[in-house]
Amino acid sequence: MNLLSEIQDIPRYVQIRERLREQISKHVLKPGQKLPSENELAKHYHVSRMTVRRAIACLVDEGLLYRQHGTGTFVAQLRIERDYTRLLSSYEQILRMGLEPGMQILSLEVRPATSKVAQYLALQEGDSVIRFERLRLADGQPVSILCSYVPQKLCPQLLREDLASCQSLFQLLESYGFRLKRAVQKTEIRWADQVQARLLEVKEQAPLIYAERVTFADDGTPVDYVEGWSRADVFSFTVVLSR
Repeated sequence: MNLLSEIQDIPRYVQIRERLREQISKHVLKPGQKLPSENELAKHYHVSRMTVRRAIACLVDEGLLYRQHGTGTFVAQLRIERDYTRLLSSYEQILRMGLEPGMQILSLEVRPATSKVAQYLALQEGDSVIRFERLRLADGQPVSILCSYVPQKLCPQLLREDLASCQSLFQLLESYGFRLKRAVQKTEIRWADQVQARLLEVKEQAPLIYAERVTFADDGTPVDYVEGWSRADVFSFTVVLSR
């Protein structure tokens, strides 16, 4: 870490806070990593322990750091809050959190619809669907595996797209003239198999949030059925309940 600026109108604790924030955002300090002690940081920055403690407390309040009694202060795991009060793609949700979205394409193919996929997309079993599987990243960290099924007859041009550069399937569907209006989703907990554990960088049998979602255009046409497996240690959810 660099020494602090000599600019007098910026409090020292703010400078330390922002230096630590930068180290976390650039993954110099990684999730789960222990910070140097308050004494070590105070000595490094030539400030009092109280100044260091104040800087750390700010980042603890923001959820970027956490304290473990008797052990020290650690970098918190990445957290993404899914807002289920709005219809947003994973790309849009990650972007709203101030994180950098990324994607690795796992597969893209045309295949006949199974009875389950056909039912969700209002097709006949055996009708052609485009299956698009990808690994979703946030700040370079794998967070979800998403497998979408889109009726080929609705979006035949999807196979010709540069999907790695467009990032958001929702944006593509809307560019084809579909106005995405609503979605129906079911969510439950499942356990990571060997392949999912490797892709998501978790232990085998780690809990994952499994979701099935059908997205409809404004005329009621189902345009996308997706199955997703997300890391349970990364995602939290917001819903609106009324009575």
